[in-house]
Amino acid sequence: MNRHNNFDLLRLIAAAGVMALHVVDLSREPTLSFLLWADTKIALSIFFIISGYLVYMSCERTPSLGEYTAKRLRRIVPAYAAVVLACAFLGCLISTLPPSDYFGKAWWQYLGANLSFLNFLQPSLPGVFVHNPMPGAPVNGALWTIKVELMFYAIVPVILWLTRRFGHHLVLGLGFIGSCLWWGGFMHLAYSTGKSGYFELAKQMPGQLMFFLPGAWCYCERDALRRLGWRLGAIGLVLLLLAYQWDQTRPTVGVFLYPLALSACVSWAAHNLRYLGSVTRHGDFSYGIYILHFPIIQALVQFGVFKASPLGGVALLLVLVGGLAWLCWHFIEAPMLWRKPALQAAPA
Repeated sequence: MNRHNNFDLLRLIAAAGVMALHVVDLSREPTLSFLLWADTKIALSIFFIISGYLVYMSCERTPSLGEYTAKRLRRIVPAYAAVVLACAFLGCLISTLPPSDYFGKAWWQYLGANLSFLNFLQPSLPGVFVHNPMPGAPVNGALWTIKVELMFYAIVPVILWLTRRFGHHLVLGLGFIGSCLWWGGFMHLAYSTGKSGYFELAKQMPGQLMFFLPGAWCYCERDALRRLGWRLGAIGLVLLLLAYQWDQTRPTVGVFLYPLALSACVSWAAHNLRYLGSVTRHGDFSYGIYILHFPIIQALVQFGVFKASPLGGVALLLVLVGGLAWLCWHFIEAPMLWRKPALQAAPA
């Protein structure tokens, strides 16, 4: 694949969008409402579309299943585990409970649930962030998508095998339709019954395949999509605006149209839009920003930083998240991804 693409920039923008929305939600500061330009749904959907493109490509171009699995786990797990452990131990410093009570049963439950990617079982730490404006908010509410990402990694080898046997149009198409029906059906039940559990089921796997599979399809059809040029972006944007006119809580046209339109926009921005330069020359920080920002926002809210100075809080947040994402990349992510190239035999 041509290295001159904008995938890294899109991921960085998506991470910034998620962080902006969480600042508004967690701080509850009216003066920061201008950050609502971001759309969490679009930001997360862009992540899943890009993941579908790049992970499917990685699986197709990796010679063995073991090597593919090792690469995927090294990319996600070490930094994730480091953030969970850091929150668990540093939470003692800001907890309302004494250390003897903090490091109890609930603490071990948090550690076990989050290290096993079952964040919903124990999202909170004892006495941590209990007085913040958003009641019941988890310590790190961004981590729920990581288990979905790991499920993507697990299912891609099966999808690749099926596409080689039956063709990517049939396999990815049927998977996409089934995923949209899952999402629309449970969203309809959530709104009609008022039970939030249906909403949680809708946004889990396989509901998010409605974005992941179009990303994989964009990889399979990358040459044809590139040849469309500006027309791909124009068509995607028009269809995206139309998708917002339909009710996406039910399995109607809007549910099917939105992921396809957004995938077209992502593919156009990545390949057909003028190359905007490398944003990873000093490191790939998008994953670090995504998994680090939520507890940092929570801590700044607890210490009253946003209340004292909303814009100052945003500036401090950017410094802290940027600095920690830099450290996370250079000391955890990059070393785990680094592999010593095999030595080639000298010519006779």
